[in-house]
Amino acid sequence: MGVYKIPLRFTAGSFKFSEPGRVKNGECLELDYDDEYQMITYNAPMYGSEVRIYTVPRELMPNALSAVYGSDGVLGKVEFSEGERKRLFYIWYKDIGASERSVLKFIKEQADKIAKEVIGRKQTLARLFVGRFYDGEAVEIAVRTATTEEMQEVIEYYNGDVSAADNSGNYSVEKMITVDHEALGVMLMCTNGDFSSRLFNKAVETFEERLKSRVLDKIGKTEDFKFISEEYD
Repeated sequence: MGVYKIPLRFTAGSFKFSEPGRVKNGECLELDYDDEYQMITYNAPMYGSEVRIYTVPRELMPNALSAVYGSDGVLGKVEFSEGERKRLFYIWYKDIGASERSVLKFIKEQADKIAKEVIGRKQTLARLFVGRFYDGEAVEIAVRTATTEEMQEVIEYYNGDVSAADNSGNYSVEKMITVDHEALGVMLMCTNGDFSSRLFNKAVETFEERLKSRVLDKIGKTEDFKFISEEYD
């Protein structure tokens, strides 16, 4: 177990964990690292929500951490560099409105990225699914597609049950495309806890609208094509 303190105020810019050094009489973001479970926990300063981040390689702690400060010197976010991937570990919002704008901007960017991948498959689709799950910590927004052939395979597998074709869980996970759920989870946990569920629902609505506007006119669709939105158990 280790506790890593990152000052909430410092000089504007981006700094590796070791660079701010010891800041006297200053408030810090305290990251508790569980070496056994390779997990970080902390309480978001603004709202006090507990944030948990899993699968954080112990060999990269704490040197892979970096803190980004705005022009006002406020800690804006904490990132973790894992190879070429940057993971969001903390983000600061001055108010609920700021968190909503940030999440919806992120969701639109994710929808655009996923739309390009769906279009790039160059398939005639019979089903386009958007699945969602949120329990206050774990979060997922995911897309799956199905061609007529794939749909027929599902129906045959379930002994001719046509309704089975409308359940995304009956299709291979290999074609699932997910939103960056860790980053979205951090964003939601760093805002007001009473607001996070409503914000997630708005994010799903925004994602679906964006995906439809980017994809439906650019792909081949069967006559019985369906866009299906579903909530996971």
